[in-house]
Amino acid sequence: MNREFIINILFLVFINLLIKPAFIFGIDLTVQNRIGADYGLYFALLNLTYIFQIVNDFGIQGFNNRYISRHPQLLPKYFPNLLAIKGLLGIFYVALTLLVAWGLLGYGRRELPLLLILLLNSILVQLVLFLRSNVSGLGHYRLDSFLSSLDKLLMLATCGILLWANPFPAIPFTIETFALAQTLALLLTVLIVFRLLRWKAEFPIRPSWAKNWRAGRPVVLFLLRKSYPYALVVLLMFAYTRLDGVLLERLLPDGKIHAEVYAGAYRLLDACNMLGFMFASLLLPMFARLLKDPAHTGVRSLASLSFSLLWTGSITLAAAVYFAREDLLHLMMPGRASAYRWDTLGLLIWAFVPVSMTNIFSTLLTAQERLRDMNRFFLVGIALNVTLNLFLIPTYRAFGAAAATVATQTFVACGMLWLCMRFFHFHPNRSWMFRTAGFAVFIPAADYLIFSTLQVDWKIRFGLALLAGLFGGFLFGLLRARKAAIFLKM
Repeated sequence: MNREFIINILFLVFINLLIKPAFIFGIDLTVQNRIGADYGLYFALLNLTYIFQIVNDFGIQGFNNRYISRHPQLLPKYFPNLLAIKGLLGIFYVALTLLVAWGLLGYGRRELPLLLILLLNSILVQLVLFLRSNVSGLGHYRLDSFLSSLDKLLMLATCGILLWANPFPAIPFTIETFALAQTLALLLTVLIVFRLLRWKAEFPIRPSWAKNWRAGRPVVLFLLRKSYPYALVVLLMFAYTRLDGVLLERLLPDGKIHAEVYAGAYRLLDACNMLGFMFASLLLPMFARLLKDPAHTGVRSLASLSFSLLWTGSITLAAAVYFAREDLLHLMMPGRASAYRWDTLGLLIWAFVPVSMTNIFSTLLTAQERLRDMNRFFLVGIALNVTLNLFLIPTYRAFGAAAATVATQTFVACGMLWLCMRFFHFHPNRSWMFRTAGFAVFIPAADYLIFSTLQVDWKIRFGLALLAGLFGGFLFGLLRARKAAIFLKM
């Protein structure tokens, strides 16, 4: 399984590094620079759509991925029922979010049309993820790796045409047209992924309860009962990771401006987080299969391997971005970079390290259905995040929101690690702890020397910082030459 994981993670990284950064920095960043403060509103509303994902998804993706990985023969039975349930949940999700936005948060006619488009996009994104969970559950990991970037590839086309070759010159480019271009790309993605899934497996489309609700009701209730714990995980994780953007926009008089500053920093964190999300998407079905072994030997081996790779990669990348933050923002936002922006980025980027750890350990806990234990930590994380944001945002604005994010993510990551040590008997020895901590000290120190002493172009120093991370990984034994040789041979 380790070999399959390495092959697929390399393929997944390659695919995503080709496509997703092109969208994030080529399209999304261009839109922010062109639109300005309205992008802050877009960012806040986008975060609002994430908070109510419990209604949109109800844990169906996580439940389906785990169960289809273990029992592929259940796909024809589960798929039509889950698809119909998702359709009903999507309608309720739109109604609930619009009601909260209008009734509680005070959004009006200027914001609600944009929110409606983003809600539709959110439904389409979750539908793509649900379809992909069946692809990966059937064991087609490489096809799923390709599909993971298909939506962004299509968005490069639809959004790029609007930005640089607008076929409708009479229609001005606004944040709404940007959102609608994403809608078109997501619709095409749904059709393509659905067609590929039908090619890989035969299954009916009509749910078992379409003609006879009473006969099908037990199946629906069973699926909702099984997916509910996953739904709570989705709600709580999105709540403590996405509240900051909404609170920034609502708590400050000029909230759109500060939300836009935070969005600019969050973009780089989001780009880095691609690595952690890719690991999680591959690890869930693999962990689910390995957990059939009661000894958990393969689980510990795969968890150790993924931890070493992500610990090395996250600290290396976070430190490099931190020391190059000023130059990066001048490159990304010429004429708009400021100390306020790069200080926010410099602090927020360190959230990448605990987020990466959470991606590994929460995925393992999800695969074993330790959802209630995770949710306790997520609840405390929400309380911590809201408290810190309410205290810090009025004074420190986007920088305060970044501080709240780093503190919350660190707490949650430590909680996930503790649960894995408890349930899977992870017992790291002193040597491992010393090497892990030593790497975390070595990389910032090495990067400080690189950026403060070398009088060369910042891009060269950034590259040297990445090489320092690779060297440090081998120096502290987190990356081993024997494994590297195997990887190259593969």
